[in-house]
Amino acid sequence: MRRLSIRLKLAAALAAPMVGLIGATLLEVSSTSSEVRDVRAQTELALAITGPTGLLTALQNERAWPAAELVGLTEALNVPVSGYQQAWDETDAAIETFEADLASKPKVVRDTYAEALAGLEEIQSIRADIDANAAPRDLGNLVFSELIFTRYSDLVTPFYVATTRIVSGVTDGGLRQGAVLVDTTVRQIEVLAQLLNALINDAAYSDGIAASMEIADVSAMTAEARENVARLQQATGPYEATVEAHLPAAVVDQVAATVESTIGAGPVEDLTPLAAAFTAPSGGGYPDLRDALGETIEQRADDLNAAAEARQRWYSGLALVTMLVAGALVFRVSRSITRPLQSLTVQATAMARHDLPEAVRSILNTPPGQDVMMPEAEPLRVTARDEVADVAHALNVVLHTALQLAAEQAVLRRNIADSFVNLGRRNQNLLGRQIDFITQLEAHEVDADVLANLFMLDHLATRMRRNAESLLVLAGVEPPRQWAAPVPVADIVRAALSEVEDYHRVVVRDIHEASALGSAATDLAHLLAELIENGLAFSPPDRPVEIWGAALPRAGYALAVVDTGPGLPPQAIADANRRLAGDEQFAAAPSRYMGHYVAGRLAARHHIDVRLGPTPGTGITATVTVPPSVVEVGSEAPGQIEVAGQVSISGHLALPAPAPQTR
Repeated sequence: MRRLSIRLKLAAALAAPMVGLIGATLLEVSSTSSEVRDVRAQTELALAITGPTGLLTALQNERAWPAAELVGLTEALNVPVSGYQQAWDETDAAIETFEADLASKPKVVRDTYAEALAGLEEIQSIRADIDANAAPRDLGNLVFSELIFTRYSDLVTPFYVATTRIVSGVTDGGLRQGAVLVDTTVRQIEVLAQLLNALINDAAYSDGIAASMEIADVSAMTAEARENVARLQQATGPYEATVEAHLPAAVVDQVAATVESTIGAGPVEDLTPLAAAFTAPSGGGYPDLRDALGETIEQRADDLNAAAEARQRWYSGLALVTMLVAGALVFRVSRSITRPLQSLTVQATAMARHDLPEAVRSILNTPPGQDVMMPEAEPLRVTARDEVADVAHALNVVLHTALQLAAEQAVLRRNIADSFVNLGRRNQNLLGRQIDFITQLEAHEVDADVLANLFMLDHLATRMRRNAESLLVLAGVEPPRQWAAPVPVADIVRAALSEVEDYHRVVVRDIHEASALGSAATDLAHLLAELIENGLAFSPPDRPVEIWGAALPRAGYALAVVDTGPGLPPQAIADANRRLAGDEQFAAAPSRYMGHYVAGRLAARHHIDVRLGPTPGTGITATVTVPPSVVEVGSEAPGQIEVAGQVSISGHLALPAPAPQTR
């Protein structure tokens, strides 16, 4: 089998089905269905205001009834409602329905109709004025009828403006044409109503329609009615047949002829023939055309949704087939990848958790004096020949490199340890001879000033000897100085004080009687010296460092070194405790913490627990817990180790001479 990269395998298996699935399904189904739903929502909203039960229709009907009833023309005019209560009920229901539909529409649509809906608050005042009018229903009531008609028209006009804006937002060409035709039809109804109202009011006066302004108004409205008819007759597609079947074109011709005959003819005494000219012969007229166009729009929207659903089903089936094919390809391809990867994962996990750590540990734990040997590590093996094999080869290289680095690290550590041991022992020999010589000088010196200087030299040499021993501790060498018999804890504290600078600032408090094994006494004194020196270094020069010692019931003995310095943040205390516990390698950490590593090594030798904690108020308290296997408690009552300020101060011990030593 020809070698193919994993990327090419996955690309070959997934490219074609994924492109088909994403491109066809998401783009076609989601885009088309969403677009049709949006268009249908816009169209439904437009029809909700202009349709047979729409708000505009109800307002026009409510306006038409008082316009006819107040002047006694209800028989001459074909008003869709009969009675005020019916007109008002239908309008109220239409308002409630439209507001409910509008609540579910986008904000831009709600804002479009907000001003028009706000104006409907005036409708109750109009109704109240109509109820209050008790004049006879004849032409004498014409002025009041004109006022009512105008007030209703002021409510209707804002809805025309809003509806036109909504119709212009319909994106589908077929649905938009239908919405425009419905809008034109509704506007035609309004134009004819306005024209009829103008004719009735103007023709009823003594001179009829004779003024130039009156002639211009009725002529403009007649021309607008003819233009609307022309627009409706330009309908195409499914709307063409609807317009041809329901357009009352003869009505406009009748109206135009009536207008021409009325202009300049003087007052009209009988308005019934004039009103009859505005009524379609069949009785349907433009309201019937409006309803038919609405049904055609709904059918168009249903067809679009049905087509979208059919495409959605087709593309869903295509997506299902594509997914099945892609799944089969992925399964076949993934098996050629996952099997080698699983084998590689198991081997790599075993190498990371067991083989490599054990090999590195065997290198680092090579006993002193023996040569560092490179252990044999089982390489990773896979049957694949693609990138998985490359990964296995890379891991084998990493394994070999890690073992080489471990060997180099072991050699480096050994060289460092040998250097520490060599330097430490040389310094110890020289310092031992120096201390012996100073001791001889002290024994024969009688001058107090010179003797004081010799004591100072002795103290400096003792501190230098501790530093040399620190090198041996870090190198893992046992201390050369050990006591044979048990050593009192108080003497160990004195020995620790002799190895630090500014020992005169140290105050010893309540050291309970106890003795430590001679084999551990030197290490314990060295450990305390490191902690005391830290306390002296990080506390104010005018403040003492206190030492407390007390037996712990069934837990050994505890010593506390308490300072009142600035203290440490919690994270720094946690890091220091980790170093004191031996959880960090000295070679991988800053050398400025060498005292912590030395104390940690010394504590680990004898299972001593050393921890730092905050001193109440300020400062750091170092607690050293010595196990019962190292210390033997005296017969006094067990005390307690707490922090400075919580244990009573019972006395002060002056600095004694250095404890006896064995070499």
